[in-house]
Parts: sequence; structure tokens; C-alpha cells
Amino acid sequence: MAQQALNFENRISAQFDGLSPKQRAVARLILDNPYFASFASAVEIGEKVDASAATVVRLCQVLGYQGLPDLQETIRQDLPSYLTAAERFEQRSGTQSLNGELPQRVFANDIANLRHTATVLDSPNFDRAVALLADARRVLVIGSGVSGPPAQFLAYSLEVMGHSARAIVEGGLGLAVALSRLTADDVVVGISFWRYTQATVQALEQALMLGTPAIAITDSIVSPLSREVDLAFEVATDGVAHSLSITALMSLLNAFIAGVALHNPESTSLALRQVDSQFKTLDLLTP
Repeated sequence: MAQQALNFENRISAQFDGLSPKQRAVARLILDNPYFASFASAVEIGEKVDASAATVVRLCQVLGYQGLPDLQETIRQDLPSYLTAAERFEQRSGTQSLNGELPQRVFANDIANLRHTATVLDSPNFDRAVALLADARRVLVIGSGVSGPPAQFLAYSLEVMGHSARAIVEGGLGLAVALSRLTADDVVVGISFWRYTQATVQALEQALMLGTPAIAITDSIVSPLSREVDLAFEVATDGVAHSLSITALMSLLNAFIAGVALHNPESTSLALRQVDSQFKTLDLLTP
């Protein structure tokens, strides 16, 4: 088989014995972290294994690529996250079982997502994000598609605790008006995964231009959302069928909500009592 016809893993296998120790380290990093490698610069990749950017580029050339961009394009073509929903489903449907094991597989997959998300969570950055959300004049949460309901959940939960928050789940005029009102005392939270929503990315960029703190919640530290924001949080979203799993995302949002609630417990308690009073006054709940 000609080298051009080989995928990245096969090229590594064919050339591995002739690689230098640093090149081997870079190769293993790319194999273990294809999503990171598909977006990161040569410098960022090299820093992970104490190698130079030149070493990364030389590895690409040894493997038959013109350079890092050529290698990254090959990796992206193989990543399931760059497939359409139909392609993801068709690719995976032949390996799934309906004989009673599928629910356990889904549960195990979500547990793995939770573990990964907990492992990569940066505690100081989490605390900073909680403080920003708790002290903000107003919180604007942006998310569409699968990210829309979680965005609404976060905004609603903050509202219940007495904070001014709003979710925007569609772009267009409504988002433009909301962005036009931003100040340095506000906070923007952008949530997007997989094939990232352009409106969410642009909203975060606009927030930074206006001096508004921006928080990204996405599936990679090198996703388009992560590059320009003040704080970025990575959540694992791998799913069993065609769709993404938002289990780990909801757990991270629950952690933010708990953190904000405990940031000023007296204020939270007062707000919750006021909400309960309104529920009773308007007879909204079933006895």
C-alpha cells in the first residue's frame, strides 16, 4: 500500500522504529488525543511532551505529510465529531445491540464522560467562574441546538436564586440586541459542541471586544469557543448512537449552580423563599 493511502495510525506503525524518542512522544500524544491535535499549533502539541515545534513538523514530514495542517486535515476526516448526525448513526448502528445490553452501554458511556470531565476540571478556574456568575449584573447564556435546553436550565436556575439571567437559544435580532446591552459588569456564557454554532462563537468574540467576561463550555480546550474567552471548561460529550451526551454538561452546570447558591447563602435563601411565596400565591403547584 502506498504511504499516501495509509491513515495516520498505520503511518506511525510503519515508521515508529525509525522515529527519535521525541518524535515517538509526539506521535503517541497525537494518537491518544486526536481532537486536540487536530486544532492545536505545533508549539502547543510540542509543549505537551517537552518537544519543539520543529520536532512536530519534522514528524509530519517523516510520515509523508507536507506539514502539520496536512496531518490535521487527515485526522479531522477520521474523527466521528466531524460526521453528520446521519453518518454518525450509520457508522455506529451496526455495532449496537438491542438484546438488553444497550442501556448498560449508554450508562457506562455517560459514567466515562463524567469521569473525564471531573478529571480535567480546573478548580481555581471553576471558583473564578462561580464568582463571576454570582457577582454579575446580568448573565447572558447562549446555546442552540442540543445546547439550547442546558442554556435555558442554567439561566432559569440563576433567576430562581435571584440573579438576572437570560438564555438566548437562537441567533439573529434577539441575540444582537442582547449583545448590544452588554457591559463590563455582565457575564456571557457560551455553550456549544461538535459542529460549533457560528452565532455562539461570534457572540463570545463580541463580548470580549466589549470588555465583558466570557465563559465557554465546550468539548475541547482548543475548540473555536475556547480560544478567545476568559475561562473555558471542557466536558466529554461522547454518545453511543448519533447524538451527543449532555450528562457531563448537566453535571457541570449543576456544580456552577451549587457554587453560586453557596457564594451568598443568605441572599439565595431569601430569593428562594420569595419564589416559593409566589408559587403559593398563584397556586401553581399541585398539593
